[in-house]
Amino acid sequence: MRFPLPSKSASKRIFLFRRKLDGWLFALGAFMFMLPTETSAVVFGIFVVMGIYLLLFRPAKSLRHLDRKYVLATLAFSASCLAINLANGSLPEDMRWSSYPLYYLLIIPLAVGAVLVRDPLRQFVLGTRAGLVVMAIWGLTVTVMDGGRFGFGSNAANASFAIAFLAVVSRLQVKSPPWLLANRRLFFYVALIPILISQTRSVLPVFIVGLVWDLFSLARADMKSWKLADRQARAVWVAVLALAAGSIWLVSPILTQRIEATIKEVNVTLEFSEFTGSSGISTRLVQWQAALNLIPEHPLLGRGGHGISAEIAKRSPSYNQENLEKYSFVHNFILDEILQRGFVGLTLTLAYFGFCFYRIYARGSPSMQENVVLMLALTLSFGMLHYLLVIDRHVALYALYFLLLTTANHGWRPPYRQTA
Repeated sequence: MRFPLPSKSASKRIFLFRRKLDGWLFALGAFMFMLPTETSAVVFGIFVVMGIYLLLFRPAKSLRHLDRKYVLATLAFSASCLAINLANGSLPEDMRWSSYPLYYLLIIPLAVGAVLVRDPLRQFVLGTRAGLVVMAIWGLTVTVMDGGRFGFGSNAANASFAIAFLAVVSRLQVKSPPWLLANRRLFFYVALIPILISQTRSVLPVFIVGLVWDLFSLARADMKSWKLADRQARAVWVAVLALAAGSIWLVSPILTQRIEATIKEVNVTLEFSEFTGSSGISTRLVQWQAALNLIPEHPLLGRGGHGISAEIAKRSPSYNQENLEKYSFVHNFILDEILQRGFVGLTLTLAYFGFCFYRIYARGSPSMQENVVLMLALTLSFGMLHYLLVIDRHVALYALYFLLLTTANHGWRPPYRQTA
């Protein structure tokens, strides 16, 4: 039995309906990224599946949509990382960490699946801006009700990195945004509210860099990004500034407590006191020393992520072992990568990230170039003190960022005929 195919006019109506729907759906994926649901993964998964379908059945037209140099670089990087994990024998037991480099490759069809979205990067940025406002309100509500460190449905440091990442993305200039989500730098600073509530210090340098950048921009009389066009916009942003002022008042005890804890950690470390079991500078120093002792066993191709926590604990003083067994990472992305895939893997990762950031910077607008500088600052400040590339959400963010910006610079090329 054969099912009748839709007529040309019906197909055209479906495409026109999808053109309106897909843009909002794509923005929804960005908006829901930090909320503790699977909605964002499902939304972007839909576009990935559509992209795979188009690549299979309309390969010639779909491939025009992609930056082929980026695709080839991603294919080489993902295949090489997988080969390393096969060579060092870690792949069967270490499937989770070994599969992370495949994220960059598997998400490429999303750029093709979003074919009916006029400007996917624009929709992603708009969804991000709305999401940051929701995160700020959510964080303030929790602070008023409970107080204390808060992770927005996950580990606090993990959540803080993702929020800071999206805050940097929110600074990108997009075409014809709605006035509530206009090209304002205030969204970037609104993200400070949930980050202060998370009490994660390692992402704060990117906001200092952003502030310095904006002050130079103001000194050059570049007031476009700060101008409030009409009375309604002014009223909204007065409310936002009032919210920010109230937020500072609410989170100031948390901030003061975190500063005092940092000073105490530094003093304890300088005095070479015994490790007390609390996370902080002393934890990292012990982990880094243990990692440096472990790396010479498998320097070229690494050992994979399986069993790292036990090995790090084994090479630590006895009073540290129980605490360190809960960590499957060593709070430093360079050491983590060497343990995972050795110096060969570290070289591949740095080369791939360098290629992606350079390609975006070289081909991008001034807004993208500024964004790359801030993203590099965030990568370094967080990555040197935390677990940058051994968390799936972090890898997914980088994969989306690289894909959307390289494809936007290449130019969105719909494979459907223009009438649809």
